[in-house]
Amino acid sequence: NVAKKYFEVTEQRSKIPENSIVIGRYAVLPYYKELELDLPPNCKLINSYAQHRYVADLSNWYEDLKDLTPKTWFSLCDFKNSSSWDKPVVLKGLTNSRKFLWRTHMYAENLEQVESVYCNLTDDSMISEQGICIREFVNFKHYGSDMNGMPITKEFRVFILNGEVLAKGFYWSNHTDEMGKIPSTEEIPLEFLQKIINQTKDKVNFFTVDVAQDVDGKWWVVELNDGQMAGLSCIDLDEFYSGIKNELLK
Repeated sequence: NVAKKYFEVTEQRSKIPENSIVIGRYAVLPYYKELELDLPPNCKLINSYAQHRYVADLSNWYEDLKDLTPKTWFSLCDFKNSSSWDKPVVLKGLTNSRKFLWRTHMYAENLEQVESVYCNLTDDSMISEQGICIREFVNFKHYGSDMNGMPITKEFRVFILNGEVLAKGFYWSNHTDEMGKIPSTEEIPLEFLQKIINQTKDKVNFFTVDVAQDVDGKWWVVELNDGQMAGLSCIDLDEFYSGIKNELLK
């Protein structure tokens, strides 16, 4: 309903006007490539299929941002051969995680737990199909944990379109009621966001970056996502959709 204040909205691709830029809000999967091909004449998705794949697969953007994001291994064998096998890590799919099953499907403190979590994710059809990676665990500032042990961290979601920041919000929208004061997005260093933009702006048009601060004050890139599919966290709906429209009209 809010999107309709700023855009023509349709749930049928056959009704998309020709010569349109299309934002497939929550509706680009599972057949992104086919959707791109099925659009009416002279229409294009705000992210091409190649751009979507860039942010949807950690192994694609990792090299561009490896100095800003936790160290990552893309196979269990490589991790075992590293010098980090006895340190805490998190395991996830190349696109998605099972963070709400933190103790059994994401966090591991030693190699025995890594192998157990890895097996659990292998049994998960969605995660195993994506491929599983192992990431260094960074001790982010946090505000307690949920019932499954998942830390509620000082993390923010930032939407970026055509190299410009559209909107920023606290990531953990489901936990704001119990937190009291929510950390301000103004704490995110602008130079840090600019580094991310400089490294990615030629690879994707519309995306989110989730960033977090560790206990020593350093900022990290946690994740990238296609801006069409990412939830808004604590970002205002009007700010989000009006920001997209204003940027596209430039």
